[in-house]
Amino acid sequence: MPKTKKEWSKLLLKTFIVIIGTILVAFGNVAFLVPLDINAGGLSGIAIIARVFVQNEANKVLVYNLIISIASVILWLIGLFFVGKDFAIKTLVATIVFPAANWLFTACPGISDSIIKFGNLVKEGAGGPTAGNFLIASVFGGFFVGFGVAVTFIGGGSTGGVDVITFLFEKYLRIKQSIASFLVDGSIIVIGLITFLIKDNSYLMPCLSGIISAFITALVIEIVYIGSQTSYQVDVISDKWEEISKFAQDELGRGATIITAKGGYQGADRPILRIVFDRRQYNKIRSFIAKVDPKAFVTYTRTNAVFGEGFKAHRNKNLFIKENKKEKDGK
Repeated sequence: MPKTKKEWSKLLLKTFIVIIGTILVAFGNVAFLVPLDINAGGLSGIAIIARVFVQNEANKVLVYNLIISIASVILWLIGLFFVGKDFAIKTLVATIVFPAANWLFTACPGISDSIIKFGNLVKEGAGGPTAGNFLIASVFGGFFVGFGVAVTFIGGGSTGGVDVITFLFEKYLRIKQSIASFLVDGSIIVIGLITFLIKDNSYLMPCLSGIISAFITALVIEIVYIGSQTSYQVDVISDKWEEISKFAQDELGRGATIITAKGGYQGADRPILRIVFDRRQYNKIRSFIAKVDPKAFVTYTRTNAVFGEGFKAHRNKNLFIKENKKEKDGK
């Protein structure tokens, strides 16, 4: 647990970020996907499959929220006992906030009325539902869900839900989480497709739209979460290495490392200049190298994380996971 005021401030900030991300996920589902019964996987996909078989609209809302609430708690308990307390702590905030946000957006007078009206506009805006309605809903729904998940990850949390199943796949079946996530969400979509088509052929469009939405979600997570952490490393072999090093220090604020290497052809010693920088500086350094030495031999390497001065600090940024006491004691 945090001990200092600074640590508590960081914990509160990260908790707030996770809450915002989780609310965005709920909004994306309720405002765009649910009105058109678009099944893009996850807990929402399971709840959408169930609500299709309910006739009364009020009962649809009740069934949707009950399934998400009950399933969230059950999956969290499974995660606690079979995955571990670290996972449980990491997903606790989302396990509470996600069902609460769904109830807020669908059953709270005032707020839910506005969301429902917006959902009806998404559904019937073009006299639909037409293919255009489904496409717009799947794209925007996928965007909000993906952005919300990415924000939650940035805050050091997790959306929980069916994520516990992917952790179990990894732990007991040795299946990578990325593959397990695809299998789980894909299974939910396929089950929905089969179930819906047995009930009514008109559900083909929302099922296919769910695939588009799932793809958009994955793409947004990749751009926002993975892309936000991307840095680059450049290795330069050039006679103008001193100028390039000076540019990196004076213009980019980046240090440089000089590595002495021996050429394989003539056996001559050549300096290799290594610089690490963030993605915003990529075009600057590339243009400068091309300007001062067009014949320079340059390799760019994309990295997912860099720790040290000018980048991330060497500490556990995820305050939802308790640090190992032995590591803290330096043992």
